[in-house]
Amino acid sequence: MPVVYKHIPLYFSTMKILVIHGPNMPLLGKVSIKSGTRLTLDKLDKTIRKEANIAGVEVKIIQFCDEEHILKTIRRNRNEISGILLNPGPLSLTAFSLRELLGILQIPTAEVCIEEFPFSNETFSQSVLKDVVTTRFIGPGVEPYLHGLNSLLK
Repeated sequence: MPVVYKHIPLYFSTMKILVIHGPNMPLLGKVSIKSGTRLTLDKLDKTIRKEANIAGVEVKIIQFCDEEHILKTIRRNRNEISGILLNPGPLSLTAFSLRELLGILQIPTAEVCIEEFPFSNETFSQSVLKDVVTTRFIGPGVEPYLHGLNSLLK
């Protein structure tokens, strides 16, 4: 009788998603207490890894506070990734170099925003990336990340 895997093992995975958290995400725990979700960056990363594992997708998760490191990471990984799940946070207002890079590379990218952060709605609506990303999601807690991940899997 052949062995049937319930989920595709990661070593057979054909997809790799780069997850990038922008500045202030290490403070997610402090911000989420006010909304009652008690979500931390570690819990968010674990949820993303769990969902990616179920889907048979490999994820690389990083967090940077500046655009330069985000640019370098995308350039270094561009030939190995199938998509980018990006929460640029307040960087989205001035990230013209990132906008240009995403426009050049044409890697499917989901821009996400957690609405518990102050000014997140304004930041998200004024993002300079909105014309170069594939999809965009804003919402509470892990929701935008899960919607973004699912959109990249299609």
